[in-house]
Amino acid sequence: MEFRLKEFNKSMAAKKVKEESMFLRHYRLMVIPLVFVLYLFSHFLLNPYDADWVTMDVKEMWESALVLFIYCMAITEVSLQLSKVLNKFLPWDKLPVMRVVVQFVLLILFIFIIYFAINFVYIYLSPYESFDIIDLEAKIDIWQSLIISFNTGIFISAIHTGYFLINNWKKSMVDAADLKLKAEQLERIASQAELESLKMQLDPHFLFNNFSTLSELVVEDQGLAVKFIDNLSLVYRYMLSNVRKNTVSLLEELTFVESYFYLIKERMGTKVVLNINVLEEIKKNFFVAPIAIQLLVENAVKHNSVSKDHPLIIDIYVDGNYVVVSNNIQELVVNLPSSKVGLTNIKERYRLLSKHKVVIEKTESNFMVKLPLLINKNDR
Repeated sequence: MEFRLKEFNKSMAAKKVKEESMFLRHYRLMVIPLVFVLYLFSHFLLNPYDADWVTMDVKEMWESALVLFIYCMAITEVSLQLSKVLNKFLPWDKLPVMRVVVQFVLLILFIFIIYFAINFVYIYLSPYESFDIIDLEAKIDIWQSLIISFNTGIFISAIHTGYFLINNWKKSMVDAADLKLKAEQLERIASQAELESLKMQLDPHFLFNNFSTLSELVVEDQGLAVKFIDNLSLVYRYMLSNVRKNTVSLLEELTFVESYFYLIKERMGTKVVLNINVLEEIKKNFFVAPIAIQLLVENAVKHNSVSKDHPLIIDIYVDGNYVVVSNNIQELVVNLPSSKVGLTNIKERYRLLSKHKVVIEKTESNFMVKLPLLINKNDR
């Protein structure tokens, strides 16, 4: 599933870049002919009885067509460069409405400037005198051309807006598919976490150790035995009620860890020490993946030797945006086999819950795991 998700994201990103490149590469080929045809068609609709449609000779027709084609090329190139500049300073995904308005206004302004510049050059190079050209009919043509230029600006802006809307729709579809894949993966990981938790609950060695301690306490101190049973029930209740959730408050998780460590403390006494140094405000306002800290405490106890002279010291504290679980390393004489499922499960869940990764640091004397603090509660 993870491989499929990475490949999917990679392929969609490459596809998006390819589509943008193709759009920019073929923009001129598409827009220039369309603007040319739109201009002629609009001019005919505004004045279908213009005498120039039938009286214009071949030379004049080619001259007008050439000027019109240069005009279409100019406004197309300006619209393309304007779009590139606005993509940097006013991207579509930030303020789409503002982008539409600004792009349209600037495009109309540039179209008018280009129109007057080309006509000025054309009149200047024309063999006729200026007073022979700017007559009433010419003024009507200029006014009609300005109206057509305005419509051309609307047309080109519609192309850019349509391209954005199509891309935005595609992106929403991709995000939905991506979210679905992540949800499937998160469900699989949650199921795995639940399975591992249930395995631990049914682990004969785990049960034997706790019930052996309980039987001794019943004989020696019934009050302490009751307290032991209360903490044991808290451990099981927490596992059953929270293992299917994506996150729990740091307060809930640390309360659970204290109850769990009480069971360890009753078996090992002063051979193990747990120090929790986290402010109450942080406990209440931040979240973690359920059973994550408990698994780290369990691993520390499982993979290190303990004695009264050399106790195992486990520290839990907050460092920046992370809650840290740290312990001194005391190698076992015989290393226990480990599948590393617990640590892998924690890393996988945090990969989906946070943009920050789980940090693992190991030195000769210390082992440390940093879990990102989550600010949003995201229960399943």
